[in-house]
Parts: sequence; structure tokens; C-alpha cells
Amino acid sequence: MSKVILFNFNGTIVDTKLLAIDIFNEIASKQGYKKINIEEISYLSKLSIQERCKVLNVPLYKMPLIGISIKRRYQQYIASLKPVCGIKEVLEELKSQGYKLGFLTSNNSNVTNNFLANNSIDFFDYNQYSFNPFSKSKDISAFLKNHRLKKEEVIYVGDELRDIKAGKKNGLVCIAASWGYDSVALLYRGHADFTAKQPTDILDIILKG
Repeated sequence: MSKVILFNFNGTIVDTKLLAIDIFNEIASKQGYKKINIEEISYLSKLSIQERCKVLNVPLYKMPLIGISIKRRYQQYIASLKPVCGIKEVLEELKSQGYKLGFLTSNNSNVTNNFLANNSIDFFDYNQYSFNPFSKSKDISAFLKNHRLKKEEVIYVGDELRDIKAGKKNGLVCIAASWGYDSVALLYRGHADFTAKQPTDILDIILKG
């Protein structure tokens, strides 16, 4: 039975979607890319990263640098953001049921710890920090190795297609969280074991599965 629940941080635990879009639009205005309108968010959420690049006129090879730039820019805001609605209660229930919790993030550790403390969810057992937001597979592998965990012991929860692909590549049971960056339709491409349409679905999947 899996006893460690590993969460992707941005988008799954903390709601960063609109902030990331605002920062992307700032970059787009300077670089000549197409800005994202609020009306387009639903449509873009159904597209892969490659497909989004075409729509937004962004060269694919520049996406890693743009992603890193966005992460750097919004570090000043993370600590003051709120968790995804309902996720705090889910985390508390999982802890009360004896599960150990971990998170994977490319955020600054001080900023992340401030966010957790500010929202009274600073009770995670494991963490894995990464500089590159596009190295999920390697980060999950490092998480397992650093904490001496077997893949059978861990369930991974992520909100993007690349999260699910990275989790499956490492042999983890994966739960796709549909409230983040990617739509349910896009997440299905990753062949997640389960899909959570709201945070409480995680409890149904793990505790009643």
C-alpha cells in the first residue's frame, strides 16, 4: 500500500495559473509574442506545450528559458498566495490517516516555506527542490533516491501533462489534478491512473480505492 503522497507544488497546491499568465504577458509584450487573453485560457489548456507555442508565436526552444523566467519573477508573490480551494483540508486528512506528504517544486525554498507557514500547511515530511521547471522526470527520480523510497510506496499528484508523463516514467501511480494548468482532455494523454476533478477526489481515490 502506498503511504507517501508526492504533490507537484505550483498549480496543484498553490494556485499560480493567473499569476503565471500575467507574467507571461509581460514577457510577450517585450518579445513580440502573442498575449494570452482570459477568453483563451480554456482553449489553451487543451493544447500541448508545442501546440501552445504555435498559437502564441513562441519558438519552442525558448520555452524552457521563458518557464524559468516566469518562475523567477513570481517568487516575490508565492508567499502571499493562497492554496487551491479545498487542498488544505485534503492534506490535513491525509496526515491524520497516517500518510506521509511530499512536494516537488522549482520555487525558492525560503519562499515555499513562507507560503506553507502563512497557510498553516507546513507539515510536509519530504521535499524536492529543483532549479529547472522542465526536469520533472529527473526530479522525481532524485526524490525517490534521496529519500530511499520505492516507486511502489509513492503516489504522485500533478496538474500538468508533463507531470503525469514524468510520474509514469518513474513507475509511479499518478493522479491527474484537473484544476491546474492543463485540461482533463490534455491530462488524459498522459494515461494517469486516476483523475481528480476537485481536491476532495484525492481522498476518495486514496482512502476508498
